[in-house]
Amino acid sequence: MDRAAEPLGGAQPSEGVDPELLALPAPARGRRIATMTVMALAVTAASVLLAALRSDLAYFFQSSTVTDLGEATELAPAALVSNRYVSVRGTPMASRTVTYRRLFGGQYEVFPLAGQRRVFVQRRIDAAASQDARREFAGRLVTMGSLGGRFAAVRRAYAEMGVPVTAETFVLLADEPPTGYGWALALAALCVLFGFVNLLLLLRWFRPIRLERHARA
Repeated sequence: MDRAAEPLGGAQPSEGVDPELLALPAPARGRRIATMTVMALAVTAASVLLAALRSDLAYFFQSSTVTDLGEATELAPAALVSNRYVSVRGTPMASRTVTYRRLFGGQYEVFPLAGQRRVFVQRRIDAAASQDARREFAGRLVTMGSLGGRFAAVRRAYAEMGVPVTAETFVLLADEPPTGYGWALALAALCVLFGFVNLLLLLRWFRPIRLERHARA
C-alpha cells in the first residue's frame, strides 16, 4: 500500500497546522513584502499619532476646576505652567489682533492682553462677536511652540508687526475646558485598536511556519 504523500524534503507539519494550508502555493514574494510593509507603516502611523496626542490626553484628565491667575499685568512667571486649565483677566488689544482660519475648525483671533506680552489669548470669532467688552478668559494655557505649524503664520504676522513672540510665549485657548477634549480620548482609543489589530494580523499571517523534520524510513 502506498504511503501518504509527504511534504517536500520529508518535512511533516507540526501539530495544529492544517496540511491543506501548507499545500497551498505561497503568495508572490513581492506582494507579501508590500503587504507587510503597508501593515507595518499602519502600526507606525498609529503609534506616532498616539504620541502626538499625549498632551491633549493629559489635559483631558485634568480637574475641571479652573485656576485663577488674576490680572494679566500682575502675572508671576512661576504661575505660567503649560497645559493647565486657567483663567486670566485683561483688556484685549484690538490693534494687535491677528486672525486665522483652520481648515475644519472655523475662524479664530489672537491678541495680547494690555500691559504685558507674556500671555496672548485665542478665541473663536463667532463666539467673540457678542463679547467685545469681555475681560476674563478661561481655557487651556499652552505655549505657541506646542501648537506646531498651525501657529507658524500667527507668529510670522506678529514678527511683521514688531511684536516679540517666541515658541515659549503663552497662549490661552479660551473656552476650551478639559471636558472639551473627549475627542482626544476617542482618537487615542482608535489608534490603539487600529495599531493592535494590524500588529496582530502581521504576526499571525506572516510568522514562519515551523516544520518538524523526520528521517525517511
